[in-house]
Amino acid sequence: MIGLCLFGPACGTPPVPPELGQAQRLDEDLRGIGVSFYAPEDLDRFENHLKAAKARVAAERAKFGWLREYGPAAADLRRILDEGDGLRRRIVSLKTSRTDTFRARADALTSRVFRLKRMTGFFNESAPVRMSLAQAEIKLADADLLLKREEYEAGSKDLADGELYAKAAEQAMADVLSRYRDRGEVAKWRRWAQETIDESRRTGGVAFLVSKLERKITIYKAGVAIASYDIGLGRYGLSDKLYAGDEATPEGKYRIIQRFPASDFYKALLINYPNDEDKKTFAEARRRGLVPGQAGIGGAIEIHGGGKDSLTKGCVGLENRDMDRVYDMAREGTFVTIVGLVSIENTILAEIEKFDVHD
Repeated sequence: MIGLCLFGPACGTPPVPPELGQAQRLDEDLRGIGVSFYAPEDLDRFENHLKAAKARVAAERAKFGWLREYGPAAADLRRILDEGDGLRRRIVSLKTSRTDTFRARADALTSRVFRLKRMTGFFNESAPVRMSLAQAEIKLADADLLLKREEYEAGSKDLADGELYAKAAEQAMADVLSRYRDRGEVAKWRRWAQETIDESRRTGGVAFLVSKLERKITIYKAGVAIASYDIGLGRYGLSDKLYAGDEATPEGKYRIIQRFPASDFYKALLINYPNDEDKKTFAEARRRGLVPGQAGIGGAIEIHGGGKDSLTKGCVGLENRDMDRVYDMAREGTFVTIVGLVSIENTILAEIEKFDVHD
């Protein structure tokens, strides 16, 4: 029988189990997807099992061809392949989950920054907001690069920093607009607006209503709105003017006291700021130490042309073509009421209400 096996095809050398090559390639795949980082102990166990199986295959290969029996080693390798496949699925699932979570956070922060940047276009007191948003965008860009390299821990830290910068921007914006959320202030502004409209209705005359947050001047005639134009304000236009040089736009009920057909800012309408109420407010602010140095109360507040996007020193700016229409409707004595806002259903305020700046 032995002699027959020396020359007979029935007693040829059995091949090495193909599962060995599959297991070795799987080991490379596991290392390639970072199992050594996510599950080092599981990888060590898999590789120890693979090492033992390889030793068993090597022991069989050392025998004469017809004496080799790879069946037990092949069974071990199949179990190892199942083990490795399970480990690979688990790590891929983990990485997919972490990537999805990371991307969801990044997308949420991107949306948050975009919304805040859009809102800063409505007011000029946004330097602190913009600075924080710039930092948030830098952190977002860094986090995106780290995500591509699957460096989730470092990327998550950048995202967390970006979220803190976004919250700082929200807080800065909320601080600027805090009084626009004050029910007492809003009620006062709406009362002034209604009194102005009623006066226009009673006299049949023209009245101008300026809403600072909405950046609009609306023209009323006989109590009916007949035109509305976009406006620009000073650097701190959303604040109520307190003293000369604060670059804030005053709020109150005024009248036009002079028309200028030509001025440094195209045409201009001078209002009677400061009125008696402004003088009382200024005196109280000085008593409380809120007026710096020898600053006076100021004046020369106008509605003028020159463009709505040109920064004023507290005046109300319009595009020249719009100023032509406003100027033509204005007379000395025309009512001009300037308020923070008219509509409490304001888009900016609705967005501000979504901020959770106390976390």
